[in-house]
Amino acid sequence: MAPLDLKHQTIAVLPGTSNMESHLSFQLAKKDLSIVMGSQDPAKAQQLADQISKEMASNSMKGVSNAEAAIASNIIIWCPAVTYKSLPPNLLLDS
Repeated sequence: MAPLDLKHQTIAVLPGTSNMESHLSFQLAKKDLSIVMGSQDPAKAQQLADQISKEMASNSMKGVSNAEAAIASNIIIWCPAVTYKSLPPNLLLDS
């Protein structure tokens, strides 16, 4: 199987505005990849994407709602740390 060419993909990081996810987005942007950061607060996602793009001198990032990010991407990286806390207890698995 040939390796996946990420240069021609759009990668969504969901949710994308906490420290871990924003660091991941920054590292992916350093590879000159197209990144969409999702958030429940699209304005916060866009502000963070603008900040990272400015640091990178690149326009390869944008911030939108989680749903928009999922629709706009070919690859989704889901970081469930925030969502995990909101799951009903009967859906959580014992560790």
